[in-house]
Amino acid sequence: MPEPSAIVTRRTLTNGARLIAAENRASETVVFAGLFVGGTALDPAGREGLANLAAAVAQRATASRSYDQIYDQLDSLGASLAMGAGGHAVWLRAKCLRRHWAAVAEVLADILRRPSFPEAELQRVRGEVLTTLREFDQSTRMVAGRELCHLVYPQGHPLRHPSYGYRPVVEAVTRDELAACHARLFRPDALILSIVGDVEAAAALDAAAELVGDWPRPAEPLPQPDFAAAHPPAAQRASFPLADKSQCDIALGFKAIPRSHPDYEALDQATGILGGIGLMGRLGDNVRDRQGLAYYAYARLGESFGDALWTVNAGVNPANVERAIASTLDEIRRIQDEPVTEEELADCQNYLIGVLPIRIETSDGLAGTLNNIELFGLGDDYLQRFPDIVRSVTRADVQRATQAHLTVERYSLAIAGPAIGGA
Repeated sequence: MPEPSAIVTRRTLTNGARLIAAENRASETVVFAGLFVGGTALDPAGREGLANLAAAVAQRATASRSYDQIYDQLDSLGASLAMGAGGHAVWLRAKCLRRHWAAVAEVLADILRRPSFPEAELQRVRGEVLTTLREFDQSTRMVAGRELCHLVYPQGHPLRHPSYGYRPVVEAVTRDELAACHARLFRPDALILSIVGDVEAAAALDAAAELVGDWPRPAEPLPQPDFAAAHPPAAQRASFPLADKSQCDIALGFKAIPRSHPDYEALDQATGILGGIGLMGRLGDNVRDRQGLAYYAYARLGESFGDALWTVNAGVNPANVERAIASTLDEIRRIQDEPVTEEELADCQNYLIGVLPIRIETSDGLAGTLNNIELFGLGDDYLQRFPDIVRSVTRADVQRATQAHLTVERYSLAIAGPAIGGA
């Protein structure tokens, strides 16, 4: 793959903030993509979902701007802004026309550094989040995914709870707790900020440094959660009946490996072959199309500082649940017992190498990719090395990685849908 056309420059400030700028003259817009390393993994026990709520309320008012003032200004500039939280980071996205990027950067810095968390805005966001959580509680797919995490990760594990939290927590959180969460998570030494688009890189870095360079770095180091997990001693499963549903969703998975693990690329390609590339890989071909046991079926490997989640998700007719589970396990065993074909491996690698240039053609895609590279320490030359990294994986590597990390006899399984038993 040729080097990306955008010119990428990086700067680390004395307070620890990591700034990245990339020039993309093909675009008339500028994208701001930021991460605060930490995210919902740092939610205190009993306050799961706090980081996500803090991010949602933080963008609604600052010490010098009300909600109406913020969004009237953003609207007048044709800009968009969104913030939220995931397991490993609080994230933010803003986008505007090139002629307005400096003004949007100033608003963004004000939101990140000086949110005021007014009680009225907390109540509005609380209502919105509670509505979303009620909807999630009636989604077979969301319930199965949430409960799989509860099975795979023990009580207290930083990846056990969903980033959006739980209704009792959202109902009880106070304004002071949001302010304390902001002080804990929004800090310069946790910040990764990429500015990508029709902007001169040095000017973008200078402007960002001016806005966040005097942000004091806390005396306490950034907390480092323990993301290690263990496989269960035996297979475990649980069922979650939901009334008035015609479809079951199954989520079957294992704790996997960190993004930095030497087997990560091989396991990622195995996951693609099993249930990712083409029309959902082998699972789509066999479980869905040939046997007709699923409406959809796919596999996914997460990215984590520690033991990520590896999952197969499928939507099935309640009458086909047990057969779909058995066929899914058969496909996992097959990729462990038999080397994948040369054609399958080549298709997977060609897809991975081919999709990256498409992703980074857009300013949004490039900004997200640059942040991900920085977050997981993949190296400044990762984009240039990527084709060689992908091509270095062999059929034997794929088989070995699945044997080492997919403990097929000790899977965890969550089923949500009509009453089906089997808990």
